Amino acid sequence: MTMRAGAATLGPVIVLALALGLLAGCGGSDGDGEDKDDPTTEPTVTEETSTEVAPTGYLPVPDGVTLTEPGAVLGFGDEATIAWRPRQDTVVALDLTVEKINETTYKESFEGWVISQQMKGQVPYFVHATATNVGPTDVSALLVPLYGLSSSASMYEPLDFQKEIFEPCPGGNLPEQLRPGKSADLCFVYLLPVDQQLDAAAFDLVGELPPITWTGEITPIEKPDKKKDKKKGRQGQQDG
Repeated sequence: MTMRAGAATLGPVIVLALALGLLAGCGGSDGDGEDKDDPTTEPTVTEETSTEVAPTGYLPVPDGVTLTEPGAVLGFGDEATIAWRPRQDTVVALDLTVEKINETTYKESFEGWVISQQMKGQVPYFVHATATNVGPTDVSALLVPLYGLSSSASMYEPLDFQKEIFEPCPGGNLPEQLRPGKSADLCFVYLLPVDQQLDAAAFDLVGELPPITWTGEITPIEKPDKKKDKKKGRQGQQDG
């Protein structure tokens, strides 16, 4: 069973909020209640074959696009071809690569943002990724459903920024117009409770299919070199 934390929305500089309601995504079913040993029950071959679905065909994609096998465990820098249905009549297909995961702090990365009391008990992580549109049409401003998978197998949705751009890590929304074959750099923000640890980035597939995950060494975010920044600033003034 996988637990999924609710989505969060970040407003402008005035407030930064996170909804942490956990939604239990319990899988499995009890079947139709038929007695398999009942001799009066006749097996139907056509029913058995008609319900079988190829794992890599979980959604319709263009010819020449092969979706990555559900449950694939990848490393940072590995590419997966994924798809999801943001609307009933739309399927988005991307080549997605998770480049790295950084653990950070509010002091290091959230300067100028109001930190709520609830957030103080959480640890921020940045997940850097690259997405390429492999579908036949433009994709516009969609949040890629990449989750943070914790040490307790809970899935946390990325923060969704609104109105104000969060400069250190702008979020997992695709550009306003991502044309077929074009790529975009993305940065997802997750907040996890202090008693949890981010183990992987995970693309959650439809139904009961296991997610595609990216794992690797999670590193502290690199602190900006203020001395270099000041030196660049002085150099720019002299050149001007």
